[in-house]
Amino acid sequence: MKDVIKPEGKQIYWWIPLISGLFLLLFGIWFLVAPIDSFQTLTVIFGILILLSGILEIYIIVKDKGFALEFISYIWGGILSILLGALLITNPQLILVIISVLIGFWLIFKGGEIIKKALKIRKENNDKWKNHMFLGVMLFVVAIILLWHPQIIGFTIAMWTSVAFIVLGAFRIYLALKMKSI
Repeated sequence: MKDVIKPEGKQIYWWIPLISGLFLLLFGIWFLVAPIDSFQTLTVIFGILILLSGILEIYIIVKDKGFALEFISYIWGGILSILLGALLITNPQLILVIISVLIGFWLIFKGGEIIKKALKIRKENNDKWKNHMFLGVMLFVVAIILLWHPQIIGFTIAMWTSVAFIVLGAFRIYLALKMKSI
């Protein structure tokens, strides 16, 4: 059984998945070698796309007055997109800080819940309170580390993105070689 079937009379452009696979593989390796730099670069790229989206949104609504009822919401949406895009372009580190602060405070809250539960279990003379207390304290420690070093989030995101790009790139190259052999 063949992995790829050539339709009759059709040309197979096997080199397209080969090129995209090589690019994905190279980007995956770059993410692996320089995770923080690659995360910041991606943040800038997303910022550019969001900024362009906002500009186009405002351009379309100004050119086509047919959306009179939605005019204000589209203008505000475009302005917010432009501001967010500009913020991401000028300060890509900010997204790391925002994500780390949100996750850090969430983990502090969850750690507090677990510690509260541990103290409640302790009053019931249950030995399992120690496990809960340990987990609650560990969440606090992880939260403090994330709040103190927000780069950890960027590093983690970049590493998983790297793995995904490398796997997808390898698959695309495999697909291209199968298509070429038809």
